[in-house]
Amino acid sequence: MSSETRVVFFQVRDAATKLRCIVETAQSHFEKKEPFLILVEDEKSQKFVDELLWKLPETSFLPHLSTDSPAKDPLIITKTKQNLNQAKIAFNLCSTPLLIDGPFRIIYEFEDLSSPNKKNLSSLRFDAYKQEKFLIEAR
Repeated sequence: MSSETRVVFFQVRDAATKLRCIVETAQSHFEKKEPFLILVEDEKSQKFVDELLWKLPETSFLPHLSTDSPAKDPLIITKTKQNLNQAKIAFNLCSTPLLIDGPFRIIYEFEDLSSPNKKNLSSLRFDAYKQEKFLIEAR
């Protein structure tokens, strides 16, 4: 891994903001034709994000694949901590930091302020990225 990796923490306080953030970020990279990976904790989360991307934005949808196997699709949702589509950009929705070989240029994270527990997990991820000497920014 290289210190060229940028970790972008989105400050969020509620579920609606999180959902909008996931969709807008995925859509932005999809429109630029940049492979994008969304990592989730478990099957329930995977199904939730899968359905979210079919429903939002309301005027269209984001073509994607929900899989745990390597694929060529530009947008993949997975619970496997592997870079299945050779993306340079990932959105980590897991409680643990994304420290797998990407190599990722950008990792998106939530600084989740909705509860003390989620805030604490965000801090642990922040510290892990800092230790890896990743560039960190907040939005």
